[in-house]
Amino acid sequence: MTGTRTTLVVALLLVGSLAAVVAPVGGTATPASAVGTGAVTAQEDCSFPFSATDATGTEVTVEEAPESVVTLSPAAAQTMVEIGAGAKVVGATQYANYLDASDGWANVSGSGRAFVSVERVVAQQPDLVLAGNIVGDDTVRQLRNAGITVYKFRSANSMDEVLEKVTLTGQLVGACEGASETRAWMETELEVVQRAAEGQEPPQALYVFYGTTPGPNTYISDLMTTAGAENMAATAELEYSQAGYARMNPEVVANMTVEWLLLNSAQPEPRIPDSPAYQNTVAVQENQTLVLNNNYLNQPAPRSIYVMRNLSQNWFPEAYAEANASVRGEASVGTTATAAGTTATDGGTTQASTTTAENGSADGGSPGFGVVAALVAALSLAGIARRT
Repeated sequence: MTGTRTTLVVALLLVGSLAAVVAPVGGTATPASAVGTGAVTAQEDCSFPFSATDATGTEVTVEEAPESVVTLSPAAAQTMVEIGAGAKVVGATQYANYLDASDGWANVSGSGRAFVSVERVVAQQPDLVLAGNIVGDDTVRQLRNAGITVYKFRSANSMDEVLEKVTLTGQLVGACEGASETRAWMETELEVVQRAAEGQEPPQALYVFYGTTPGPNTYISDLMTTAGAENMAATAELEYSQAGYARMNPEVVANMTVEWLLLNSAQPEPRIPDSPAYQNTVAVQENQTLVLNNNYLNQPAPRSIYVMRNLSQNWFPEAYAEANASVRGEASVGTTATAAGTTATDGGTTQASTTTAENGSADGGSPGFGVVAALVAALSLAGIARRT
């Protein structure tokens, strides 16, 4: 039972972060390392035709600015909204329905074990389909055989790669100006966060979600370390899956110093694991536990910057304020998370002895990647519930 639950959780993480190695029925996802870096072969000023090589190794050409777009990953949908191209979206999967703009989008999720319904996508007659790496290559081929232009993104394991995806999305859909503006504010926030971490003692942090943890070459780990922390999972001898996640046993936790414990809002009631190893950590003893918004944390997209920002604000509040004033000429921006153990001022809610540290509510039972929907998606991924 424990092995099954762990496998489901890893699958859930992959659905949220669009990891490259899990695929739905109907195809095998393309490993990020299998296809170069995606050379762009057209100008970067939103001129058309525009061509770029995608994760399948296909040179995809968009002949003219698309008027209708279907997104097959919540990260792509979020990016479209953030770059000001949300009005072009006509369909998306159910996991993007946490976005305000999603009310008018058709649901193209498949039923049963299918992650995407090819028929529903084709019915929208889109000019372009943006597919996340978790979408199987067979699904992409079926859509292309139906005469639809499909661009499949590689998985992103760092914020730098997300910045590139923002730019590329703008080029693909004819929203370069919006993409440039989005990238600019993301880079500004990155500069603030990085300055705040300069000269600081890195907090020893551990992210745990149903007993799993991200290794050093994962997107979540990059968010943690860019914000100035040391990912304690990277210092342990763990057996990582191909996607970069591992089971974190209490015995391992007992032998490390954990100053900050990071949890995921996708759990119905984000809670600290009930074992002496966790209960005796510095994080628990000093009430330094943060609940991170699943819709932002697990999606390599612009809003994950909110997670990074609030980690920095909690870890280095004074340094962040100083860096922010230096970079922006003001003392604060957007929302501000308070110290652990108190209610966050960004619309989040404190849960037990934890602080919600992201822009928006904890969202544990919300649409999008709420735990029920995510587990359903996990169950649909190639019979993963039966693996050990």
